[in-house]
Amino acid sequence: MDLHVLDHVCQLLNQRRADNLPTIPVSINLSPSDFNIDSFIDQVLGITQKYQIPHNMIQFDLMTQPVAVDQQQLKDTAANLRKQGFRICLDRYGGENNDLSTETLLEYNFDYLKVDVRSFNTNRQRAKIILASVINMSRLLKIVPVVKGVEDQAMLNFIRSLGIMLTQGRLLAKEMPEEELSQERDNFESVEERALFSGFNHINVLDPYLETRDRLDNNFENPRPNSIFIVQSQQAKLVYCNSAFRSWTGCAGMTKRSGNT
Repeated sequence: MDLHVLDHVCQLLNQRRADNLPTIPVSINLSPSDFNIDSFIDQVLGITQKYQIPHNMIQFDLMTQPVAVDQQQLKDTAANLRKQGFRICLDRYGGENNDLSTETLLEYNFDYLKVDVRSFNTNRQRAKIILASVINMSRLLKIVPVVKGVEDQAMLNFIRSLGIMLTQGRLLAKEMPEEELSQERDNFESVEERALFSGFNHINVLDPYLETRDRLDNNFENPRPNSIFIVQSQQAKLVYCNSAFRSWTGCAGMTKRSGNT
């Protein structure tokens, strides 16, 4: 990452704030070699202070496995960035980094894990088992999973059944020019919505004993009724439920109406 990229991103966030547009967290790609930059953290802090950008609005995505660099320096720098309030994400798990990331997860602490599903075929049950297990592993490690590369409806339906709130892919949104994005107003969540769904991101709706069950002939959901509601103005809005919950509510005579139950 060229530090000029961070400066440009912070400048854009500052301009959106000045124009009374919603400010949104931004992910910036980071390579292990960036950690070797002299006074890297001081320069990052200097840029964010210059534009008065809250640190939790910046996420650094580690794009490649940290090899051929000073491992202790990398660990210390990543830990210091998290201590300062920045978020660290391991990108491309299951994609280009598939053979490298497990050891990285053992040695480093991450806030997010981006799971690349472009190589997964939801028509294959074994692929579903692997993906569900990776998501469950991430939850148990207290790392928020983000699924990227969602390009078909079948994959979106499957990851929703796993309780995934954060997704990326052309099915959901395509690339947008900077000048168009800079004026976007209506398609961003509010600060309140962001805080609410950030809480949902830490809920593991999967069976924590996934590996002890035979999933080849069954679905991947918790066998017990499981659901998440938002309660507001004396109304409960259903935002997630598994098939066991749908079956139970059907037997109980409950129905879903206009998003409220």
